[in-house]
Amino acid sequence: MTTTFVPFTRINGLSNRRRYPIIGKIRLGIRALGKSGSYPVETPYFVVPKEVQELYGEKPTELDVMFPSNNPELIFPQSLRWYGNSHGLKCIGNKKQAQRLDERTFRFEPRECPCELLEKGECSERAQLLVMLPRISMAGLYQIDLGSSNSMIDINSYFDWMNTHIGRFAMIQLKLRRVPRHMVHKGQPRIHYPLALRFDGSAADIEELKKLNAEILSKLGSIDVQEPEDTNPAIDPQATTVLEHDLPKALSLNGPGSDQAESATSEPSAISVPARPLEQADPPPSAAPDTPAAPQMTEPQKRRILRKAKEAGLAEDLILAKIHHLTKKEASALISRLDRQDHSFFDAAAPATAPALSGPRSEVLEPRANATLKANERLTPLTRVQFKTSGDATAFDQAADGEAPVADGGGVPPFLPTTEGVEF
Repeated sequence: MTTTFVPFTRINGLSNRRRYPIIGKIRLGIRALGKSGSYPVETPYFVVPKEVQELYGEKPTELDVMFPSNNPELIFPQSLRWYGNSHGLKCIGNKKQAQRLDERTFRFEPRECPCELLEKGECSERAQLLVMLPRISMAGLYQIDLGSSNSMIDINSYFDWMNTHIGRFAMIQLKLRRVPRHMVHKGQPRIHYPLALRFDGSAADIEELKKLNAEILSKLGSIDVQEPEDTNPAIDPQATTVLEHDLPKALSLNGPGSDQAESATSEPSAISVPARPLEQADPPPSAAPDTPAAPQMTEPQKRRILRKAKEAGLAEDLILAKIHHLTKKEASALISRLDRQDHSFFDAAAPATAPALSGPRSEVLEPRANATLKANERLTPLTRVQFKTSGDATAFDQAADGEAPVADGGGVPPFLPTTEGVEF
């Protein structure tokens, strides 16, 4: 009896799998370095590696991209992420359930999602877009980390549009652009530069692409991609860093790649230099006239403070008068105190210190601040106890009910930086 030799050189279910490597990273911002540390700043262009600059210029606003898979979960994973003050991920979730790192066992344990960290602004929406740059290399992917909900919605919508009209978005050359949008974010007007995908083909091109759908999708069925690098965007040690006084030049589209950048959009990109976060700012006697405000308290933070303080019997007018000036970081600290049943913040004789202002905006803010301070000074300790229990905050009636304007030093920056989270 003869036996046939079968060489064992392939593993069924493994040797036929293909994985695209990640060969580079494209960023949507830089880090500004000041006397008190560094912080992230959004740019109106893609921050690309050297090999991409050689073709697209130093500051491109448009890239030619392709996707090696028709599965959005592979090439555009999205989740809620919390990093804390560390480089690595501490919690990941989807607003239904999450996995939180147990720092005693170093294992991820299941828990409910969302939690209080989202309301505090410490947890945020994050996504990783993995693209192929066909004019640069077909040998791997470039990773783009982003935190803009507008970018996520627009890209997800475009994937659906491509699937509806063509039957796939994989292996079709598209344009990835940074398009300026005027937005009011957390009460402040800004210019952001979310991502947008575009297909420049005609109806005839679409019909030709449809003919290849079955063949291409069958070949891509076993395609996998390398696990994206997961780094705290507020730290990112590999990001491009510039000195604070060089920010105007770094944020300008003038220079190499500017011709392409200007033709990619129909409106000019108004860039102004953002300020350092409040907690990193130098403590001069008075702030300079062009010092913008630190990131303001978010609406979820405001609602949570109101709810917690009202549960303690505080009147809404008093609460609003005390918290209208809070920054995002200060609001987060106050929420932690309220969670511990510590309401001493509302017993203080004066609101927490806010950055000193000068210039035309300070003239608007000072009457409101002075009225609040004087009204608070009229309250004796007994009076404070009375309005806590009765809800009577008439001593604060001199303060205006409208929200105080955001100090911008004469020019509202398109992005107010924060080390607590990266919004682009």
